[in-house]
Amino acid sequence: MGANNQTFQIEDVIREKLTGDAQQNALDFAAFLRANGYPLNPNDDGTGWAVGEGIAGGYLILGGEEFPGPWTLWFNACDFKDNGTADDELKEAAWTHTSPCGKCHAGWETCGGIDRIVFGKKFDRRCHSPIMFHNPNAKTLEHAQRLFLMLK
Repeated sequence: MGANNQTFQIEDVIREKLTGDAQQNALDFAAFLRANGYPLNPNDDGTGWAVGEGIAGGYLILGGEEFPGPWTLWFNACDFKDNGTADDELKEAAWTHTSPCGKCHAGWETCGGIDRIVFGKKFDRRCHSPIMFHNPNAKTLEHAQRLFLMLK
Protein backbone atom coordinates (compact mmCIF):
# COMPACT_ATOMS: atom_id res chain seq x y z
CA MET A 1 0.00 0.00 0.00
CA GLY A 2 1.19 3.48 -0.74
CA ALA A 3 0.23 6.83 0.69
CA ASN A 4 -3.46 7.31 1.48
CA ASN A 5 -3.97 3.53 1.24
CA GLN A 6 -3.37 3.64 -2.51
CA THR A 7 -1.86 0.57 -4.14
CA PHE A 8 0.72 1.37 -6.78
CA GLN A 9 1.42 -0.87 -9.74
CA ILE A 10 4.88 -0.27 -11.14
CA GLU A 11 3.66 -0.44 -14.73
CA ASP A 12 1.16 2.38 -14.11
CA VAL A 13 3.84 4.57 -12.54
CA ILE A 14 6.24 3.83 -15.42
CA ARG A 15 3.58 4.87 -17.94
CA GLU A 16 2.91 8.05 -15.97
CA LYS A 17 6.53 9.13 -15.37
CA LEU A 18 8.49 7.88 -18.38
CA THR A 19 8.17 8.25 -22.13
CA GLY A 20 9.70 6.79 -25.28
CA ASP A 21 12.53 4.29 -25.02
CA ALA A 22 12.93 4.87 -21.28
CA GLN A 23 9.30 3.87 -20.75
CA GLN A 24 9.57 0.76 -22.92
CA ASN A 25 12.85 -0.31 -21.32
CA ALA A 26 11.39 0.09 -17.83
CA LEU A 27 8.22 -1.82 -18.76
CA ASP A 28 10.30 -4.63 -20.28
CA PHE A 29 12.46 -4.77 -17.16
CA ALA A 30 9.43 -4.85 -14.85
CA ALA A 31 8.06 -7.74 -16.95
CA PHE A 32 11.40 -9.55 -16.59
CA LEU A 33 11.32 -9.11 -12.80
CA ARG A 34 7.75 -10.38 -12.54
CA ALA A 35 8.47 -13.35 -14.84
CA ASN A 36 11.38 -14.33 -12.61
CA GLY A 37 9.43 -14.10 -9.37
CA TYR A 38 10.95 -10.93 -7.94
CA PRO A 39 8.50 -9.08 -5.69
CA LEU A 40 8.07 -5.38 -6.49
CA ASN A 41 7.20 -3.43 -3.34
CA PRO A 42 6.55 0.32 -3.64
CA ASN A 43 7.46 3.00 -1.14
CA ASP A 44 4.75 5.35 0.12
CA ASP A 45 4.52 7.52 -2.99
CA GLY A 46 5.18 4.86 -5.62
CA THR A 47 8.43 6.38 -6.89
CA GLY A 48 10.72 3.78 -5.28
CA TRP A 49 10.41 0.02 -5.58
CA ALA A 50 12.16 -2.66 -3.57
CA VAL A 51 13.04 -5.49 -5.93
CA GLY A 52 13.45 -8.93 -4.44
CA GLU A 53 14.62 -9.58 -0.94
CA GLY A 54 17.94 -9.58 0.88
CA ILE A 55 21.13 -10.12 -1.05
CA ALA A 56 19.33 -10.67 -4.35
CA GLY A 57 17.48 -7.40 -3.99
CA GLY A 58 17.76 -4.04 -5.53
CA TYR A 59 15.85 -0.83 -5.80
CA LEU A 60 14.30 0.96 -8.71
CA ILE A 61 13.65 4.71 -8.52
CA LEU A 62 11.32 6.52 -10.87
CA GLY A 63 12.09 10.21 -10.71
CA GLY A 64 13.33 12.04 -7.68
CA GLU A 65 15.83 14.80 -7.11
CA GLU A 66 18.47 12.64 -5.42
CA PHE A 67 19.07 10.35 -8.40
CA PRO A 68 19.83 11.06 -12.03
CA GLY A 69 16.74 10.26 -13.98
CA PRO A 70 14.44 9.62 -15.29
CA TRP A 71 15.01 6.29 -13.58
CA THR A 72 17.69 4.42 -11.66
CA LEU A 73 18.22 0.77 -10.78
CA TRP A 74 20.71 -0.49 -8.23
CA PHE A 75 21.63 -3.62 -6.34
CA ASN A 76 21.53 -3.85 -2.55
CA ALA A 77 24.67 -4.60 -0.58
CA CYS A 78 25.69 -7.74 -2.42
CA ASP A 79 28.87 -9.13 -3.83
CA PHE A 80 29.62 -10.27 -7.33
CA LYS A 81 32.32 -12.93 -7.09
CA ASP A 82 34.47 -13.91 -10.03
CA ASN A 83 33.39 -17.55 -10.13
CA GLY A 84 33.63 -17.98 -13.87
CA THR A 85 29.96 -17.32 -14.65
CA ALA A 86 30.42 -13.78 -15.99
CA ASP A 87 31.90 -13.16 -19.41
CA ASP A 88 34.11 -10.16 -20.14
CA GLU A 89 31.20 -8.09 -21.46
CA LEU A 90 29.19 -8.53 -18.25
CA LYS A 91 32.22 -7.82 -16.07
CA GLU A 92 32.96 -4.62 -17.98
CA ALA A 93 29.34 -3.50 -17.67
CA ALA A 94 29.40 -4.11 -13.92
CA TRP A 95 32.75 -2.36 -13.50
CA THR A 96 31.54 0.65 -15.52
CA HIS A 97 28.51 1.03 -13.24
CA THR A 98 30.09 0.67 -9.80
CA SER A 99 28.76 3.37 -7.51
CA PRO A 100 30.98 5.82 -5.66
CA CYS A 101 29.84 6.70 -2.16
CA GLY A 102 27.41 9.60 -2.31
CA LYS A 103 26.88 9.84 1.47
CA CYS A 104 23.22 9.44 0.66
CA HIS A 105 21.68 8.70 4.05
CA ALA A 106 21.67 10.32 7.46
CA GLY A 107 24.44 8.81 9.54
CA TRP A 108 26.53 8.06 6.50
CA GLU A 109 27.96 11.58 6.30
CA THR A 110 31.28 10.23 7.49
CA CYS A 111 31.00 6.90 5.66
CA GLY A 112 33.10 7.72 2.62
CA GLY A 113 32.29 4.34 1.11
CA ILE A 114 33.75 0.88 1.44
CA ASP A 115 36.24 -1.00 -0.66
CA ARG A 116 34.55 -3.51 -2.95
CA ILE A 117 35.67 -6.30 -5.21
CA VAL A 118 33.37 -6.78 -8.20
CA PHE A 119 34.19 -9.76 -10.42
CA GLY A 120 37.78 -9.80 -9.20
CA LYS A 121 38.49 -6.08 -9.64
CA LYS A 122 38.99 -3.83 -6.59
CA PHE A 123 37.17 -0.50 -6.28
CA ASP A 124 37.91 1.98 -3.50
CA ARG A 125 35.30 3.98 -1.59
CA ARG A 126 32.22 2.53 -3.25
CA CYS A 127 28.58 2.72 -2.20
CA HIS A 128 27.09 -0.02 -0.05
CA SER A 129 25.00 -0.74 -3.16
CA PRO A 130 27.85 -1.78 -5.44
CA ILE A 131 26.30 -1.37 -8.91
CA MET A 132 23.92 1.35 -10.07
CA PHE A 133 22.38 1.91 -13.51
CA HIS A 134 21.08 5.42 -14.30
CA ASN A 135 18.52 5.63 -17.11
CA PRO A 136 19.57 2.23 -18.48
CA ASN A 137 19.10 1.45 -22.16
CA ALA A 138 17.99 -1.96 -23.45
CA LYS A 139 21.56 -3.36 -23.64
CA THR A 140 22.36 -2.20 -20.11
CA LEU A 141 19.18 -3.86 -18.89
CA GLU A 142 20.29 -7.13 -20.47
CA HIS A 143 23.34 -6.90 -18.19
CA ALA A 144 21.14 -6.03 -15.19
CA GLN A 145 18.95 -9.05 -15.93
CA ARG A 146 21.98 -11.33 -16.00
CA LEU A 147 23.21 -9.87 -12.69
CA PHE A 148 19.82 -10.41 -11.06
CA LEU A 149 19.73 -14.02 -12.28
CA MET A 150 23.25 -14.62 -10.92
CA LEU A 151 22.07 -13.56 -7.45
CA LYS A 152 18.87 -15.58 -7.48
